[in-house]
Amino acid sequence: MMKKRLLISLIFLASLSLVSCKTVIGDNNKEEDKPAYNFDKDSVVSFSFDETNGSYTLDKASKTNYRIDYVFSEENADILFKKPNDPLLKQGVSGHSLYMDGFSTKIRIGDYEMPTNKITFSTWVAPRGFENLNKYGNETVAHDHPRMTSLFNWGHMENEEGFLFGYGRLGMWGLQMNLHNNDTGENIFVGYYDPINTLPLYEWSHIAATFDGETGYICLTFNGEVAYEALIPDLANTEIIPSDEPLYFGYYCSPIYEFGIARQSPSALVDEVEIYHDSFTPRDLKSLFNLYSVDGKVPELPFSEVQLDTSVYSGDRYRPQYHGIPPAVWMNEPHAPIYYKGMFHVFYQHNPIGPYWSQIRWAHICSKDMVHWIYVKDAVAPQQPSCPEGAWTGGSVIGPDGVPWLTITAGTNYVDWVETSRFSHQSVCYAHPVDPDDPYLTDWTVEDVNVLVQPSDHSQGKIEEFRDPFIWYDAPYYYMMVSTSVADDWDISHGGSTNMFRSTDMRNWEYMGFTFEVSYQDYPEQGKHWECCIMLPISTEDGSVTKYIFMDSPQYTVDGYVVDTYYWIGTFDKNTCRFIPDDPKPRLFDHGKGIYTGQTGFCYITDEERESGITNYEKGHSVIIALAQGKSAGTDQNKIAGWAHNLAFPVEIYLAPNLRDVIRRPVEAVSTLYKEVLYEYEGSGLNASELADKVKDIRSDMYEIKASFTLSPNGGEYNSGIYVRYNHTNNYIGTEKSAITFSNNGIFVNRNESTLLDYVDKSETWHVPMYDKEFEVTIYVDRSQLEIYINDIATITTRIYPKYGDSDYISMFDNGGNILFTKFKVTQMKGCFKDEVEPAYYGNVGNLAEAA
Repeated sequence: MMKKRLLISLIFLASLSLVSCKTVIGDNNKEEDKPAYNFDKDSVVSFSFDETNGSYTLDKASKTNYRIDYVFSEENADILFKKPNDPLLKQGVSGHSLYMDGFSTKIRIGDYEMPTNKITFSTWVAPRGFENLNKYGNETVAHDHPRMTSLFNWGHMENEEGFLFGYGRLGMWGLQMNLHNNDTGENIFVGYYDPINTLPLYEWSHIAATFDGETGYICLTFNGEVAYEALIPDLANTEIIPSDEPLYFGYYCSPIYEFGIARQSPSALVDEVEIYHDSFTPRDLKSLFNLYSVDGKVPELPFSEVQLDTSVYSGDRYRPQYHGIPPAVWMNEPHAPIYYKGMFHVFYQHNPIGPYWSQIRWAHICSKDMVHWIYVKDAVAPQQPSCPEGAWTGGSVIGPDGVPWLTITAGTNYVDWVETSRFSHQSVCYAHPVDPDDPYLTDWTVEDVNVLVQPSDHSQGKIEEFRDPFIWYDAPYYYMMVSTSVADDWDISHGGSTNMFRSTDMRNWEYMGFTFEVSYQDYPEQGKHWECCIMLPISTEDGSVTKYIFMDSPQYTVDGYVVDTYYWIGTFDKNTCRFIPDDPKPRLFDHGKGIYTGQTGFCYITDEERESGITNYEKGHSVIIALAQGKSAGTDQNKIAGWAHNLAFPVEIYLAPNLRDVIRRPVEAVSTLYKEVLYEYEGSGLNASELADKVKDIRSDMYEIKASFTLSPNGGEYNSGIYVRYNHTNNYIGTEKSAITFSNNGIFVNRNESTLLDYVDKSETWHVPMYDKEFEVTIYVDRSQLEIYINDIATITTRIYPKYGDSDYISMFDNGGNILFTKFKVTQMKGCFKDEVEPAYYGNVGNLAEAA
């Protein structure tokens, strides 16, 4: 029996991979004279989402209201970080459609008497992304078939029960069923997938599938046209094997999990979703499409309707408001910043389906000042043939044609391979703007042929460690660095490095060897592999000295999964393409302990400067942009919050007078975010208690502090500093405060009492090894984000998650440091996407003072 099941499954897969046109069975398409089908008669499930009230929507077939499960619904009010809101409705093919977020929106339809021998599925769907899921397990009946994002699901596919109607990798779609053959007594798993069409992103598609277990007839239609049709003799007299699982829409009963979040749910708009207790003809399926088509075509769908909706995060108590942040769900490192025609463009790694890393693409924001951001449609999504497995971190440059080019880490197909025949699945491809005159560079097209492919002889690093191309133009050459590891003939990594390539035309690249490498044995904190390597010119503020800064994010270090950003100052030999550090020892760029990571950067010259005659690359403005991770709260919070991570402030960098330190300041336009001044002092000095008394009534979770102070310790141990997100209450429950500490052990943030939430990481940040006694400090508090700039040459970027609404004060402390403040200014900040923002919501937790 097992051999029979295996044979049929493989036949279906093989036949579908070869089919290039529809197969007409009998006279099924010759029914023009027959009356139209009465679809209401055999409707089993029918959601139009036009009769939706709050979290409930009407199933027109059963006249029953079903609850739409949704992370932000009223049912979850006690655990949310914002006010609850109803599931979102958007423009549909008729009336409303349901906005599905990809990780929490679903309908449990419950116990239905499901049709088992004749069934038809019909759905309008407009996806935002496609999951790249593993195949079913090798030891199961469904092996060799793809897991799919579930539209309709009844039963566990690997347990010989039910069906799944959905879509998957790169827009493939189809129907999977576990069938029982009443003639032979055998159980059979079958899967049918559209061999012609794939779902487009952001557009309506109508997909339908019908099955007749009496005859073995199967038909799939895409936008009313037959995509696959067959009469399978082995499936005659079969029926769907019943399941004890409920029927779901938008959820699979046994999903893959990523960091505790269920996958296989649509990130899409859906409308007019239906199941029928009958097998339909192609003409009937065409009629289903025509019910909502416009002149035989799919209805138009504005991108503004299908795009990720940032409004659902309004009032989120932890979501930063004046830092760049994706509209929803997940971001990883920023990359490929570029200045073009007066606009700054930044791309970033993004998963539009849920707040976790998977099926990564290039998202896109732009700005005129690197402070006020505008969301733009995602630039590059995984696609055939260049980057089907992922569009990972890369770079950008003004190409030979005078317009931006994107250099993308292209994730290519993973296949079964053996030691003697393996090859890298990471390469480099290009993308170009469809309309270079569009100020937002909204649409991009990806080249079909990858320009750089890693060889398999380790000459360009360890296999599968070839990514994050960083590119720039310094006449007459384009230079491209690709991060990697130095590996031996046994593919064992001995430390991180970067490959260097050089070209005059972006087409013909000369390999120049490794740019710079560090031994893992000498500097274990540098790990076995490097990511996000960049190199930029860095000059003193007077321009008298120019060197280069080389930066990396080490992977696979002795500290496990703590990833930080390190740098070296040195020279770049343009003839040999080697970076020579002044000191081989790596230095931490930020001391937030794994929060500030995935750095990128660029050196740009404005249009006005070019017009004035400045064209030398090294005379440009060097800027660093990085990811500010939110992992201190743990991945469980991502599921409830529905988002993860954001940008740190872009910083301009200069070489300090000692030619060793890096001066870093937020870009000048940060001042345009200033709102009212909440407090200002300048004078001969206030001690900690005096200043604390002055500011004790200031409340805010979005502000800048500029402070000047001195320390005069009596000797021995001391620690003094500033409390942010401070709570005046200290009772049997505890208190909340985050201490920016200046001590005999360096400078750090003590987060031990930063929150009364028990799941948050409260460990100290790394200690900045500075023991000065005079300080100028700039502090940015943006809800959960804390950034500290110390004497222009050190930074700490970290996260704090106070539980209570009254943990929004400022105070000071002094333990033996004799701290004296000569300047102290607190400025309220505006939002970077819109000036006025919704106040942080604490309605479900209240204030600590009231919890006593």
